[in-house]
Amino acid sequence: MNIRSLLPADIPPCAALFSAVFSSPPWNENWTLENAHRRLADCAATPHFIGMIAENEQGPAGFAVGYLQHYMDERHYFLLELCVETSRQRQGVGGALMAALTTRLKEAGATRAYTLTARETAAQAFYEKAGFYVSPKMILMAQRFTS
Repeated sequence: MNIRSLLPADIPPCAALFSAVFSSPPWNENWTLENAHRRLADCAATPHFIGMIAENEQGPAGFAVGYLQHYMDERHYFLLELCVETSRQRQGVGGALMAALTTRLKEAGATRAYTLTARETAAQAFYEKAGFYVSPKMILMAQRFTS
């Protein structure tokens, strides 16, 4: 398996992987290929984008995308999406991606990374194993707009 920086040409195969993974259990979300492509293209178009891809002979096995942002005198990384092929989960692909991403972020001068995920899930356990913690100070607030 090779891990490298994610390039614009990687968006289409990553979108196919994203759509397949997040449309399946346990997420069961309605991600079409078009929606997934649009999501990842938007992520990649964000200023200070950093993405990593894990690939094998068959294509992407997983990827992580997000962006750096300034916060006072620091640079923080917002991990927007992390996706690992369902059949490759719990085989070290995600951990290897996170390790490579962490190295890249430290090189870029990042002092903190954060993400959003579902509570009390395997995803939360994965992030905790990777060194993330549930913030005692911050909460996610949301507002839904209806037409």
